[in-house]
Amino acid sequence: MRDLGLVFEEALLDEYAAILDSRGVEARLLLGIKIVRDRESGEVEILNTSKSGEYYQEISPKEYDVFKQNTWRYGVYVVYLSNCRLKLSFIEANINNCLKESINIEDTPSSKARIVTLQARRLSILKKYTEITNKLNNLHNE
Repeated sequence: MRDLGLVFEEALLDEYAAILDSRGVEARLLLGIKIVRDRESGEVEILNTSKSGEYYQEISPKEYDVFKQNTWRYGVYVVYLSNCRLKLSFIEANINNCLKESINIEDTPSSKARIVTLQARRLSILKKYTEITNKLNNLHNE
């Protein structure tokens, strides 16, 4: 298994990753995944900016293993797809709640509009999911 320093070096070379360097850290961001290296200690941390909360969440040990066993980009794609699955579950639950509410009360234009909005968001995420899945498969086949 590779160390996180090598993963960070790959992120530095990724032309699609946004540069987020500041005085104390070097950082790159791609598809909601942020990799940060402390300038003094050299410590590397990977954060998931797509999960809700006030602060970015560090990825799980299992996700760290994906980055260490594969490439920076491969790890980004795996975590991104996981984020998409969470968003899709949340959207499905909201659609089901809207449908239940519309059965219990008179159908309102606002509930119909909410469902249409959620369905459009679901479609958008599914398109991105398919695109990244194809990219991940291409990386896997190389």
